[in-house]
Amino acid sequence: MTSTAFRQCRPGDREKALPLIISSGPEAFHYVFCDRQSEQLTSFLERAFIAKGNEFSHDQHLALIDNDQLVAVGALRYAEQTNRFTLAAMRLIFAHYSPLAALRTAWRGLRTESVIKPPGKGVAFIYQLAVCPEQRSRGFGRRMIAELLSRARQQGYRRAGLNVSVENPRAQALYEQLGFRVQREYSGELRSPYGYVPGQRYMECELHATNQ
Repeated sequence: MTSTAFRQCRPGDREKALPLIISSGPEAFHYVFCDRQSEQLTSFLERAFIAKGNEFSHDQHLALIDNDQLVAVGALRYAEQTNRFTLAAMRLIFAHYSPLAALRTAWRGLRTESVIKPPGKGVAFIYQLAVCPEQRSRGFGRRMIAELLSRARQQGYRRAGLNVSVENPRAQALYEQLGFRVQREYSGELRSPYGYVPGQRYMECELHATNQ
């Protein structure tokens, strides 16, 4: 018999959770956080994951545990957090990179928001959702989404939103099964030697109905 449960991520989950967080949008993560070498992405996110109160932090992420193994992560954020998260990211960036590298990294991050939009007012926004590759097709992604939608509903939200890459039709198909519908599409033209920002489709669903 399997045993599954949800809990908040912990600093000690870093080794397992960080690759999943990165896998939720590897091209964009590399575009933003690799300034002069590819290793900068992991080293920055390790710092951000351990810290509190930022969009990459362990305290923002929900973990799905199956038989004592972390098999999926996901997070919710809201419009009211956007300014605080931006300031927290800037502090982390300028603490982690050299001054010029920090300026370049911060600029790439701000540019990325023209494609991967932050949440709108009144929307519970799902982000950085990922399942371990070896655990896919077992329903863990669906369970994580259902749990996040339930938590959003409990907080009084009536709409949920998310961004999905135009290069990920499988994820879009799952979201559509759960009631999400494409609202807008944004083209991605941002590139660096290390990564790029794929075009994104913004999807929403109503939370007054049951989302299975």
